[in-house]
Amino acid sequence: MDANNTLTGFNSMAATFAADVDQAFWINFWISIVLGLSVIVPMFYFAWKYRESNVKDEDIINYTHNTPLEIAWTLIPTALMMVLFYYGYTSMKSLRTMPPASESITIKLEGSKWKWKYEYPANKSGHVHKITSVYDKKIGDVKRGLYVPVGTNIILEMTAPLNDVIHSWYVPAFRMKEDVVPGRTTKQWFKSDVPGEYEVECAEYCGTAHSYMYSKVVVMEQADYDAWFESTAKSPFEDPSAATISKGQSLYEDNGCAGCHSIDSDAILVGPALKGIGAKYDAEYLKDAIVNPDKDVPEGFYPGVMPPFALPDADVAELVKYMQDAK
Repeated sequence: MDANNTLTGFNSMAATFAADVDQAFWINFWISIVLGLSVIVPMFYFAWKYRESNVKDEDIINYTHNTPLEIAWTLIPTALMMVLFYYGYTSMKSLRTMPPASESITIKLEGSKWKWKYEYPANKSGHVHKITSVYDKKIGDVKRGLYVPVGTNIILEMTAPLNDVIHSWYVPAFRMKEDVVPGRTTKQWFKSDVPGEYEVECAEYCGTAHSYMYSKVVVMEQADYDAWFESTAKSPFEDPSAATISKGQSLYEDNGCAGCHSIDSDAILVGPALKGIGAKYDAEYLKDAIVNPDKDVPEGFYPGVMPPFALPDADVAELVKYMQDAK
């Protein structure tokens, strides 16, 4: 994952409609070059040819009409504009024509400051994968992402919480971008025939940690995807022998807390570091800080940055316990 915003991915085309988008872009680019030069080159030529030192007053003639020239400068740009319209429309149609839901996997996507959440349909055992993808500055990479099988239609139902801001889910390798709007559901789809890992960036400025609002799409072989999907693992790449984390730590990661607050060091990410916070404040204060974060903002930080979390009381209690234990 490139944290320098170099928009890697343009050197590959990993979605089935990426070639259509590229074709429309290059046709638009070269026609624009031709139209631009058809104006700029004659402008400089005539400015040089008819400069004051090269033309006498008695040589100046006023032309009032030239039918062939008028037809040419009307029909040629019109024809070129129709070419632009055709390729723009056909590429947009391939992006916007949703495949049937019965032939696709529909995944709910939520963008919020500053993380992406993915919720899958229930698997055969009834388990629902809910994945939070957030950039971890400590490892310099995204922890977890969107996992999809190769050669399969994926429909994304996108939204953001009402108290959040507009985000935009952008995958350069797919040539696709879709706004994620608070309180509104937008849709986009893709199908990738190329297994691999592809970067996701937020393409709509969304505040303090916008430049770190990364995620990734991992396109997997069907068998590998099925094995993970029918399990309860958060990621296909997690070590099954790793120690089980607590409910509180899981909630801390799943709600994107780790993207803004370090809990095992004094590093300032977006909000204040939480190392040793359990020794400084009681449980009631910590609960209030989660559900009503603007009530008591630490010095040097600003209200309105951290959204309030509408979590069940049991989950809030687990988060508080995790913060108290991390002394």
